[in-house]
Amino acid sequence: MTENDPSALRATGQTPSPMFEVLEATSEDVVAVRMHHGTPAGYREFYDLLVEKTNEYGSVHVYEEARGWTMTTYLSHLHGIRPDLRTGPKFEIDRYAAVGDSRWAKLLYHQWRAIAPVWPVAPAEMRYYELPERKRALDWVAAATSTKQGQ
Repeated sequence: MTENDPSALRATGQTPSPMFEVLEATSEDVVAVRMHHGTPAGYREFYDLLVEKTNEYGSVHVYEEARGWTMTTYLSHLHGIRPDLRTGPKFEIDRYAAVGDSRWAKLLYHQWRAIAPVWPVAPAEMRYYELPERKRALDWVAAATSTKQGQ
């Protein structure tokens, strides 16, 4: 999908929240975003998008890119805990690819992976990719859509 289409990882200009940018690869049951500083309002907007896609397609596949995160950015995403508990059961993530270039993005991913068995927002499959592997990450997420359509 992305090997011949590098524009898939560009922002669309649709930013319902300063917390995230929607990327060109977002279509049908794939949600591709670039995450910034976490906020309660941003999580509401992001989860509204995931609920909308889940209602339409049954499950959603998420590509989430986190560039240049610092400890402050990491801590700001603790705002997501409350919405996870409240809204998490309303959407279903099948595949989730986290893509980052800092230890803080990787730390949040590994913490989520550790609590996934008991957390209401738990993807069926999750992987972490370094930023140079972002096309591979998006291809993995998008492959779930192809597999689903072939059934």
